[in-house]
Amino acid sequence: MLRKLILAILITTLLIGTASAATLYVGSTAKYKTIQSAVNAASDGDTIKVASGTYNEYVSISGKFINVYGTSYPKMNGFRITQGGAVINGFNIQKNGVDFQGAGNNNTVRNNYFYNCGVSITGLTCSQNTIMNNQITNGTVTLCETWDNVVKGNTITKARIGLYMYEGATCPTITGNTFSYCDIGVKLPAVPPGMIGNKYIGNRINIKIADYYLFSFF
Repeated sequence: MLRKLILAILITTLLIGTASAATLYVGSTAKYKTIQSAVNAASDGDTIKVASGTYNEYVSISGKFINVYGTSYPKMNGFRITQGGAVINGFNIQKNGVDFQGAGNNNTVRNNYFYNCGVSITGLTCSQNTIMNNQITNGTVTLCETWDNVVKGNTITKARIGLYMYEGATCPTITGNTFSYCDIGVKLPAVPPGMIGNKYIGNRINIKIADYYLFSFF
């Protein structure tokens, strides 16, 4: 009897776990016509798949552990993330960029194209976010009053400043990025230990630390 009860509990738990993760589709012929409406309807663990096209949206995500994937790089304005757990993957972002504010922790932004915008992580409670394998043209990755974030494998080109780290941004990992044809590749108050293995191509200034200009590689 006890074995049957335990088995029933395990089966129920598995069914609940399976049912809790859903895939929501966004597109002109899908149930959700806007990315924001799908985000509003999503629950933790859900995946949102966005069809190719143009979405004139600046999408807000707050407190949801969800995956938002673009198919064939749909165009949109950007994302504002105020709490943790989101994955943004596969978009062509052309206006607002991705902005982390408040308690924006443990989010991932990867495999996106940015034009005339970038990624901003600001706030003492913004931490442990990953910005990885993005192509950023004429945009900046900004770290301000934040800690333990990862900027890895990105290509940032034709920006005024490729990566701008302010005082108070602590313990970042900045590695494997390429900064090319920027006015300033990287501007920061000091070189963090986690800044290694980056490439600098054709920049006016590769690295500016406080009031010093450097052309060596970190």
